[in-house]
Amino acid sequence: KQWYQRRVAITAGILSRGVDAIRADFDEPGSVLMANHGYCSQELVNLCMMGYSAQNVFNKTIDLDGKILKGIREPRDIGLLTLYEYYKVFEVGSYLKHASSGIWVICSESHYSVLFSKNSVCTPHKTTSLYYYDSLGNQDALYKLTVYPDSGVISTDEDPPLELCIRTLWKNAKVDWNGAEPLL
Repeated sequence: KQWYQRRVAITAGILSRGVDAIRADFDEPGSVLMANHGYCSQELVNLCMMGYSAQNVFNKTIDLDGKILKGIREPRDIGLLTLYEYYKVFEVGSYLKHASSGIWVICSESHYSVLFSKNSVCTPHKTTSLYYYDSLGNQDALYKLTVYPDSGVISTDEDPPLELCIRTLWKNAKVDWNGAEPLL
């Protein structure tokens, strides 16, 4: 049933934007919405989040020796935090990182989940309560996390992936799982 619902949502996004407009969004003509192994491409994630299929997550556009690479056009309500940024594969621009609604899609370990605050005003230098939900985790309840920014914590590859994603916005933050077992 869930796969059917996902297909309907993806199809609605494609039909709403239009195939020609989606192709025009791409930086490269041969780009796809579904990547290897049936995973969503960044273009599909951006289509679902923003209504257009930018291939990148940086702000605006970048001119790379005459080749224009398209990113996120303007600040967004819903943001993105990713493990890829921790590993320095790419950098998420401020338009996605500083989500005005206090909701972030988390890209970690080859799937997506959600992190949100009940208070939409989240600043990277203020203690923040966040809630985490992962539909693949068969969770009975939300995880409540407390983020203490600028606590001097230095990330290591041994840290839980969610904490590494969180620290791409809240630098050197201590993440308190409030009694819950950290997700590895």
